[in-house]
Amino acid sequence: MGYLRSEEEAEAMIREMKRKTKGKYITQAVTFNKESERQMELLKYALMHSTSFSGLGKELIAEKFESKEQREKKVINSPTSPTYNPTEIVEKKSTGNFLL
Repeated sequence: MGYLRSEEEAEAMIREMKRKTKGKYITQAVTFNKESERQMELLKYALMHSTSFSGLGKELIAEKFESKEQREKKVINSPTSPTYNPTEIVEKKSTGNFLL
């Protein structure tokens, strides 16, 4: 997958968003066309499978960009694995950091 803009350009965009934002959060919206069956199904599915639409979006973005090594580590550290370490998962989620 190629980049649409450089890392420097993306960082500049984020700086500008931070500058313009008064609150604690930067909001990036998703719109759903009410007349599109497919989009309404996507919205329904998202609402059925998540407690937070925002959280779901962030997790999906993190999954999209995580490395193969990170995906393999998740499988190794799943609750069904003999080497399961729940502390590791809690630490990752609590920091909010996604290693790309």
